Amino acid sequence: MGSMMNMFKRIAAALALLLMVSGLCIAQEEEGGSSEVDPSEAPALRMLNKNYINEDLKRGVEKGLKRLAELQDANGAFTKGGGSNVAIAITGLAGLALAAQGSTPAKGPYANHIRKAMEYLLSCQDINTGFFSGTNDGSRIHGHGYATLFLAQIYGSVEDENEKKRLEKSLELAVKCISLGQTPFGGWGYMPTDLTWDEGSTTVCCIQALRAASDAGIKVKKETIQNAIKYMYDIAEKRVFMHNGEEHVGYTFKYSLSSGWNSDSYALCAAAVTTLNGIGVYSEGATWKEHDIGKVYDGGLRWLRYKFDDFIGRRKSGQGSLDVSHFYYAHFYACQAMWNAPEEVYFDEYYPELRDLLLDEQKRNPANNGGWPSQSYGEAYTTAFALCILQVPYQLLPLYSR
Repeated sequence: MGSMMNMFKRIAAALALLLMVSGLCIAQEEEGGSSEVDPSEAPALRMLNKNYINEDLKRGVEKGLKRLAELQDANGAFTKGGGSNVAIAITGLAGLALAAQGSTPAKGPYANHIRKAMEYLLSCQDINTGFFSGTNDGSRIHGHGYATLFLAQIYGSVEDENEKKRLEKSLELAVKCISLGQTPFGGWGYMPTDLTWDEGSTTVCCIQALRAASDAGIKVKKETIQNAIKYMYDIAEKRVFMHNGEEHVGYTFKYSLSSGWNSDSYALCAAAVTTLNGIGVYSEGATWKEHDIGKVYDGGLRWLRYKFDDFIGRRKSGQGSLDVSHFYYAHFYACQAMWNAPEEVYFDEYYPELRDLLLDEQKRNPANNGGWPSQSYGEAYTTAFALCILQVPYQLLPLYSR
C-alpha cells in the first residue's frame, strides 16, 4: 500500500509541475478574475489531497491571495501595510505565495503581480556582485535567498526567450554570490562579505536558493554543497526528551557554529531539517563520507514531530518566546519538512491541525480583509508565509513537488 501511495504522489507531483509550467493549471479570463478549474481537483491530486484540502481551506486561500495582491506597490514590491525596510525579502515570499496558486509571469489571475515582483527584484540586484540588496534595504542574505528562490521557481514557466536569458543570468550571479559568501564553517551569515559569522536561519535561505537554482539548471559548485553537509552535521546535537510518558531520542541544532550558542528552538530545527532536504537528505540511511547524516535528519524530524503539540500550545497561550514569535517563519519550514518526510504519518498528524489554526487566525483578524494579522514585518509578511504553508498540498510550486 505504501509503495502504491508513493507512486500516486510521484504521478501527482509530475502532473502538477507539468500543468504549472504549461500554464494549463489555471484558466484565466482577466487579471484578478476567477479560475474555471480548481487546481486541487485534478484526479491524481484529488486522491492525494482528500484529507488535506477542504472547502474552508479553499475559501481561506482565495481570500488570502486576493488580499496579498492588494498589498503590492506600484513598483512591484509588497510593502503596503509594513515591511518597507525589508522589501526584497517580503517580495520574494509574496511572489512564492502567488506562484503556489498556479499563476506564472504569463498566465493566471496573478500573472501581472508575479511579473511585477520579478521585475522589482531584478532591479534590486547588483550586476557586479549578484547580491539582491536594493537601496537602504535591510533584507540582507535572507532577502537574497528568498529572491533567488522565487526567481528560480518561476524560471521554468517563463516563455519569452529573452526574458528567460535575463533570469538565467540573474540566477547565475545570485548563485555565485551565495557560494562566495559561504563561511569556512560551511554555513552562511547575514552578509555574503562576512565570513566570520554563521547561523541557521541564513543557511537555510541560501541552501534552498541553491537547490532551486540547481533544479532550474544553474550550475552549483559541488564543494559548496559538501561543505554545507558537514556544517549541518557539526551543528546537530542529540537530545533525549519525553513525549506522552515515553523517552525519545532526537536531534536539535545550534543557532550558530561560530558562536557555539545552543538552542532547542522549533523554528531552527525546522529550518535545519529543511536545509538537509535542500542538500538532498531525505532518509535515515543517508550518509556522506564518514558522516551518518541520515541519523541527524531522522532525529531532527522526530524532534519536530513530538514537539509540535508543545509549540502550538505555547502559541495559543500567547507565549512570546523566540521561536513562537517567529511562528510563521517556523512553519514555512516545518511544513516542508513534514511534507518531505519518508513516512506519511508526519504530514498527516501535522498539517490538518496547523491548517485549521491558520484559518482560524485569518478569520479572527481584526482587519477582516482576508489577510493575516500584521506581525514583525507587516501584513504581507504574515500573509505570504501563511499562504505558502497552506498551499503545500496543492503541489503547484516546484518547491512542493515530491
